Amino acid sequence: MKEFIRKHDIWLRLLAVLLAFILWMIARDEIDPYENYTLPNLPVTITGADELLRNTGLSVVEYTGTVNVTVYGQNNAVTNSSLPGRVTVSVDVSGITDGAGEYTLTPEINVGVSGVEGRSTTPTRVRVLVDEMTTATVPVRVDATGTPADGYRAGTPEPTSTKEVTIEGPASELDEVAYAYGSVDVSGTSSTFTNECRIMLLNDAGEPITGTHVVSQTDTVTVRVPIYPVESIPLMVTLTDGDTLTTEQVDISIDPENISLMGDQNTLAGITEINLGTIDLDTVRTGVPIEMEIPLPDGVRLDDGQPSAAQVTITVKAEENVSTRSVQVTNFVPTDTAQGETTYTVNVLTESVEIELRGSESALDQVDLSTLSIGLTFDSVSLGAGTHMVRGVIAATGLPTGVTIVEEDVEVQIEIMAANAPPASGATAEGGLDT
Repeated sequence: MKEFIRKHDIWLRLLAVLLAFILWMIARDEIDPYENYTLPNLPVTITGADELLRNTGLSVVEYTGTVNVTVYGQNNAVTNSSLPGRVTVSVDVSGITDGAGEYTLTPEINVGVSGVEGRSTTPTRVRVLVDEMTTATVPVRVDATGTPADGYRAGTPEPTSTKEVTIEGPASELDEVAYAYGSVDVSGTSSTFTNECRIMLLNDAGEPITGTHVVSQTDTVTVRVPIYPVESIPLMVTLTDGDTLTTEQVDISIDPENISLMGDQNTLAGITEINLGTIDLDTVRTGVPIEMEIPLPDGVRLDDGQPSAAQVTITVKAEENVSTRSVQVTNFVPTDTAQGETTYTVNVLTESVEIELRGSESALDQVDLSTLSIGLTFDSVSLGAGTHMVRGVIAATGLPTGVTIVEEDVEVQIEIMAANAPPASGATAEGGLDT
C-alpha cells in the first residue's frame, strides 16, 4: 500500500488541487454570487443615420434618449461604478425604408467587460421619429422694454448682424414659425447703444413655438437701439389778409399749442417752431376749427401718443367791427358741358347750401339774397346715370362794399338719368331763392 501511494503520489496531488479548486469555486460563489443588475438611464446612440439620409433623404428627428439596461454577472462586476461607462446601447436606423414616420426598434447592448452579459432593456424597444429635414428663413423682430432716462425715448431696435435667421426642422413643422423675436432693456439709457439679444421662435399669434423639432441656427443677434431726446416744439400758422378781415383783427387758437418731437439732438436743436401752413382769411369761417396736418422736418418724428394733425380756430377780436352771417342759397345754375351730346336729363337734389358772409353789420343788412347763386359745371356723359356730388361755385352780383363770401366752393348733389325717367322726389332743374 505504501508502495502504491509512493508510486502514484503525483495523481493524488492533482486530485487535491482539483478538489481545492472546486472548494474555492463553491466559496467564491457564496461570497460573490452571479446576479441580474439594472443600470438606470443609459444613453441611447443612433447608428446608420448617414446611410438613412443617403438612401431615403430622411433624418432622425427624435428618439428615446435613455433606457434601463439589465446585465448579468458576478455582484462585484455588475455593481462596479465603472460599468455604466463601459456599456453602450445603440439603435441602427439604416434599415428604415418605409418613409417618414415613427418606428420602434430593438436596441443592441454591448458590454465591454469580460464576464458581464447584457440581457435586456426597459423599454424593450426604442421609439425613433424620422422625417425630411429642411431649412427656411424668418424675419427678426426686436422690441425695446423698460423706460429710458427722463426726456428720452427709445426708437425701434434695428438688428444689425442679420435681419432674418435660418431655421431647420421637419418640413411639416416649419410653416408654424412666423418670426424670431427678441427684446432689449432700455431702462435708464440716454444714448444710442448696441447689444446682443437672445431670440426665440414665435408663431403668428406671437406665442413661443413649443412641442416642435424646429431650431434656429443662431440664438442671438446684434441689435442697435436708437435713443432719442424729446423736445416740445411750438406750432404756428401763416395768415394772409382778406378784403374784410386782416391779421390784426383776429385771434388764433391752435390745439395742441406744442408738439413733442423725437430725433437726433443736432436736428432738434435747429427746430424752433413748426409752421402748419397758410390760411387765407377771406376763405376761413371764423369760430370753426380747421384741421391741418403737422409737417415733420426730415430726421424727426412724433413722440408716442402725439396727434398727427392740429385744430386751428380763427376768431374775430371782440373790439373789431366785423360780423358774419350764415344764409341759405337755393338758386342753382347747372351747366352740362356735354349738352349737345347727352341723352340724359339732370336734376339738382340739394335743396339749399349754407354759406357765410362777412362784413360790417350795416353792410350785411344791405345784402340782397336774390343776387346769390351757385353755379354747377359737369359732364353728364362722363359721369353717367346715377347720383353724384359735383363742385359748385358761389356767385354774387351787386354785393355791398365791404361784404365778402367766406367760402366760394361747395358740394352739391345732382341726379343724372335717362330722358323721360321720373325725377327723384323733391328734385328740381334749378332752385329758387331764400329771402
